[in-house]
Amino acid sequence: MRRLLRLLFLLFLLLVFVISVSFTYSNITPVQLRFAGLVFPPLPVSVLLAGAFVCGGLLGLLCGLRLFRQARAGLESRRLRRKLQDVEAEVARLRTLGLKEPD
Repeated sequence: MRRLLRLLFLLFLLLVFVISVSFTYSNITPVQLRFAGLVFPPLPVSVLLAGAFVCGGLLGLLCGLRLFRQARAGLESRRLRRKLQDVEAEVARLRTLGLKEPD
């Protein structure tokens, strides 16, 4: 069963590769990209679309790997540790005040 799935996956990758190559040959018209005052050299449409696809895929992988969640959780953990230290210091201060004998 695993061999069949692996074979289907490889056939799918081959199909995607063939479609990508045919797309690249069909869209060779150079286009000049202008963005936020920057002017980029003319590149074929297929190169720009492939670049956008790759960037989107990498961003999707980063989100899938939960790197953003881990970074946010790390910041929250540090904030809570600082708050815990402050509360522990306050408890220690209040205990020392409570241990003093009244005059």
